[in-house]
Amino acid sequence: MKAVRTAAALILAALCGTSTFAQPAASYANGSAFYLAYRQAFDKATTIDELLPWVAKGRAEQIAKAPDTERREAFAMIKMFDDRTNVTVLKETPSDAGAELQVEGMSAEGRGKATGVITLVKEGGAWRIERESWKGGGGR
Repeated sequence: MKAVRTAAALILAALCGTSTFAQPAASYANGSAFYLAYRQAFDKATTIDELLPWVAKGRAEQIAKAPDTERREAFAMIKMFDDRTNVTVLKETPSDAGAELQVEGMSAEGRGKATGVITLVKEGGAWRIERESWKGGGGR
């Protein structure tokens, strides 16, 4: 069980809340468009593997190395705790490595507004999620 919690913590830290769903790198004009497309893919995803293309390479490699059972359990936890809907980008600040997004969304269960900071990186010209940090409103 400790290994499951450790794997879940790693994945939650990487994704917090991350597809082979269409993700052509060149089609996103900016980090905001990429992240909103990711949120749609996240909502539709049924496995963690579908989210790996959206995540920074180092994080994706960590997740991919976890045993299948741990990945399934961690993904179930992520889906349970990341229940945000109506996510919008309030501000995008470019950085040397990519961009930082200020975002907000609502808890799917009506618990209120949550705000977040999303750190994106560019890898080989493609946007990727490095880190998500949310406060308030969401989760069960």
